[in-house]
Amino acid sequence: MSFDTFALAAMASELRSIVLGGRVQRVVQINSLTYGFEIYVHPIRYYLILSVEPQSPRLHLTEKKVRRGTGNDTPLMLVLRKYMRGAVLKAVEQPPYERILNLHFDNFHAGPTMLAAEMLGPRSNLVLVAPDQTILGVARLPKAGQTRQRTLLPNHVYEPPPSQNKLTPAELTEFNFRQELAEASPNLELARLLPNILVGVSPLLAREMIYRATGDTNTTVSQLTSLTPILNTMQDLFNQLRYEIWQPTLAFDEDGFVEAFAAYPLHHLPQSETGRSMSAVVESYFAKAAAGYAAAKTPLAEAIAATRQKLARRRERLEEDAAAQADPTLLKDKGEAILAHAYQLKAGQESLTVNWPGRDAPLKIALEVSLSPSANAQNYFNRYRKAQRASEEIPNQLEKISLEEQYLEQLEQDLDMADDRPEIDAVALALSEAGYYRARASRKKQQKRAATRYLRLTAPDGATVWAGKNALQNAYLTFTRASADDLWLHARDVPGAHVVIPTAEGLPSEADVFWAASVAAYYSRARHDTSVEVDVTVKKYVRAIKGATPGLVTYRNETTLRVAPEEPEED
Repeated sequence: MSFDTFALAAMASELRSIVLGGRVQRVVQINSLTYGFEIYVHPIRYYLILSVEPQSPRLHLTEKKVRRGTGNDTPLMLVLRKYMRGAVLKAVEQPPYERILNLHFDNFHAGPTMLAAEMLGPRSNLVLVAPDQTILGVARLPKAGQTRQRTLLPNHVYEPPPSQNKLTPAELTEFNFRQELAEASPNLELARLLPNILVGVSPLLAREMIYRATGDTNTTVSQLTSLTPILNTMQDLFNQLRYEIWQPTLAFDEDGFVEAFAAYPLHHLPQSETGRSMSAVVESYFAKAAAGYAAAKTPLAEAIAATRQKLARRRERLEEDAAAQADPTLLKDKGEAILAHAYQLKAGQESLTVNWPGRDAPLKIALEVSLSPSANAQNYFNRYRKAQRASEEIPNQLEKISLEEQYLEQLEQDLDMADDRPEIDAVALALSEAGYYRARASRKKQQKRAATRYLRLTAPDGATVWAGKNALQNAYLTFTRASADDLWLHARDVPGAHVVIPTAEGLPSEADVFWAASVAAYYSRARHDTSVEVDVTVKKYVRAIKGATPGLVTYRNETTLRVAPEEPEED
């Protein structure tokens, strides 16, 4: 999970109370996207971690001394070394309701700078900015050909992330809340509605609000009988933000795996514990999550590997059978030859050699000495009929194995890209429903919910784009969510996301179609290639393969685009 507004505000409070006014003694590069600061506040040295790794962006103090990792210094590291060593931390600011901390430093020799720590989930970044707002260094530079709303490059003017077109909690009244509810689908869960209409409300906070107000995180718009409990709960929580009342919390699921961290109690999760500080909670979360995710992925990866081995053995046996039965009519000819020459056979004869029409070489026919000529002939006819059936069935079986292997390749890709527990659970459910793995019944409801957690994105020219990150999401998105005339995209000949561009409000621009294709390329097995072929067609030309597992499709009338994979900025 990522920092929400509350967690980052709690971290800002902690930094102000502990290291404000401290002097940076050293900066180290732990890896290309993670940096450690040693900050001296007499008489103690503190260590600050800043990481913008896409799967685990984090910012926290740690008790462990920060040490340099392997690898060459990045351009940002070279700039940090110049501006940070000896600099004093003057201020820690958080723009209202944003997931950004601006750390203001002043260096006697190099002058003042601001380090913007943008804790924005997969698109987190560190940007070092001069007083005139010129960018001095960036942790994550845009890839060649990527389209971005902002230009984050050295020597360009720094522009903060654009403000969200949402209400602030202070602006939310009972009147405009009712308007939002009236426009929403009656079956929409309130926990999914709130983050879409309010700044500062993360999905985690929304689930906690709805649970406190209604007793159920899954309460839908149609089930809401009164707005007062939600508005009161919202006011109580945002008062904690306003007055900096923090209760650092680490929460676990029913299996004991770490699930979330927050600056407020998490009553809606099965287990939780209070931490001594926000940093301690965040550091513990990422340490436990990394171990937990690896532990959760291991049996699934093993199940996929074991199933692929079984399929490979089945394929080998079928191909051997096919080779052995390549000419079933030979068995028929032998049976007919025995009947035609039955008068020549003698008791105890072990073989018969005859010339036979259509055969270039004489037929050599083995005989069972204990059987009569007619019984020997019947034996060959039975083998012929069996071989005939096998010659028809073996291709069908091989095709079925091929589809299963394609599905396992997709699940392997899904598991590799799973960033959190729900996405890992979705792979477990898919394996279970395909009969490859036994998932716990208690988790299946949560796993099925993960199918609707597909990505909702906005292309540069404004088109809505949906992308599935696993087989269940692909199947749901293509065959439940998408309409017949929507555009549908998929990386060619590799496992990957089904991407849909809804067209109910008009066709997207050509630029948005190419952007969506780059998203399809990114969420595919070819994501590390520099150029990927992506097919585009209309959803009505996409068909599920009969008898295949979810998400496997065939399609026609496609156009193929060649694009560079691009990681999208999630809405």
